[in-house]
Amino acid sequence: MAGRRILLMHVTISSGHHHASRAIAQALSRLDASVHAINVDAFDYTSRVVRSAIMRSYMSLIRHHPDVWEYLYDNPVIHTRVRHLRKLLHHYHTRKLRQLLETVQPHAIACTQAFPCGMVADFKQHHNLHVPLVAVLTDYAPHIYWLHETVDVYVVPAEELKQRYLSHGVPEERIRVYGIPVTPRFLDPVDRDGVFRAFGLDPDVPVILIMGGGGGFGPLQELMRSVDRMPERCQFVILAGTNRALLNWVREHPFRHRVVALGYVESVAALMSIACAIITKPGGLTTAEALAKAVPLFMSSPIPGQEVCNAKYLLAHQAAIQLGTPETVGATVSEFLRHPDRLGQLRANIAAIARPRSAFETARLLLELSNQACSAFP
Repeated sequence: MAGRRILLMHVTISSGHHHASRAIAQALSRLDASVHAINVDAFDYTSRVVRSAIMRSYMSLIRHHPDVWEYLYDNPVIHTRVRHLRKLLHHYHTRKLRQLLETVQPHAIACTQAFPCGMVADFKQHHNLHVPLVAVLTDYAPHIYWLHETVDVYVVPAEELKQRYLSHGVPEERIRVYGIPVTPRFLDPVDRDGVFRAFGLDPDVPVILIMGGGGGFGPLQELMRSVDRMPERCQFVILAGTNRALLNWVREHPFRHRVVALGYVESVAALMSIACAIITKPGGLTTAEALAKAVPLFMSSPIPGQEVCNAKYLLAHQAAIQLGTPETVGATVSEFLRHPDRLGQLRANIAAIARPRSAFETARLLLELSNQACSAFP
């Protein structure tokens, strides 16, 4: 494979990590069509047993035991106790990772999730690999599982995260505040009238977008009943992700307002372009996308751990509204729709912290590093 090769690694636990990785690949393609961006799921280079155990455990914790996940997340005591186990896992998967690296022969590597970052960082440390490694954080939560001596650059979403890593001893020159990478489509012009037509929506009626993440998590049925009681003229687009049960329920349920129910879609940028507000869990990628489009964000049901950190960041900058119980969501959103000046202030606060060009800035960094490392492999 001739030309520069940049390896992008994510995991499939959260679609957000994959989306960030794809966003960087798309930005690389726009900046330099000769560059080969190889996007891989790190779990494909682990054993099936490990992959299954991690995915089942994570999904079970966030669905049924979120308090346990909150305790485990970014806990320095737990981090220390499982360090040896993580080292063993990384060593166990050395052969598969070596095969990947020898096949791709990358000139730079970027990881959008801490697990593959740790795999590559340990491999660099113990196997004399000199390829630049970039850690790309996809939440406003700088947890300590990202920290490795062999990470060359940390791409972080905000100044607060830079300060946190500086306090852990990471040199300032190894930290770049670029934001969370979102697909370049979020910077492209949008034919708003065409979007309204494509989804059967009335261009004269406000659109509220409701998202639950790629898996359609959260108490969305109760939330939908609440917003359907809103007295204002409005229409809703609900993204159910891969949750077929929720999608079918919404499509079969009789609503007062117009409701368009969609599963997994690639048109999030277009839908955000016509929305006057978004109701969503504060996942890292969803948050960054909403900020990129300057759409007022109403946050519901954050998962303890990373999503709580995301919510705290947005609230600290007055760039989002924290919702209460699902039954009260409609009343809260109605209050803001009746006061456009409050929505306007939210948009202004969002504009102050949005970083919609993060994918391009990260891509330029990788191009720069890959130029410097062009002889890393024969």
